Amino acid sequence: MKRLYIVRNAHAGIGAIDRERELDEQGIKEVHSIGTQMVAAGMRPSVILTSGARRSMETAKHIRELFGLLVNVIDIREELYNADIEKILGILQSLPDEKNSVMLIASNPGVTELLNSLAHSDYEEIPNGGLVVVELRLRHWRDIESQTGRELLFLKPEP
Repeated sequence: MKRLYIVRNAHAGIGAIDRERELDEQGIKEVHSIGTQMVAAGMRPSVILTSGARRSMETAKHIRELFGLLVNVIDIREELYNADIEKILGILQSLPDEKNSVMLIASNPGVTELLNSLAHSDYEEIPNGGLVVVELRLRHWRDIESQTGRELLFLKPEP
């Protein structure tokens, strides 16, 4: 079994260049809320995959700090920025099998489409800073595909 923590990046301010938008005050509160809930629930991913968007990288950094994890557990994947489901699945399929629990931080619509495909869900969107835990019924990441998972938990940032 594998476990995938799907996180939509926290709220970002307005900016001229989408990729460079930073977390705003609301986003920082969201990521601290969700990270605190994760720590309290005993969740601990072995690696954090994040897109190269500044808001996703900042979300990853704040979560890592709450976990007290080392810097090398954040894997920045530029190709996750605005990635569609096929691109995201391709990245997940390339993961080493010794990584049993992976956190993926990226933007909508990709993260919501991934959740809906894997867990046969019908969510309109994962909210900013939201987290969904998906258990995958597989031994090898290369086998991840539509409907190979089930949703275990959906967390939203607390106000």
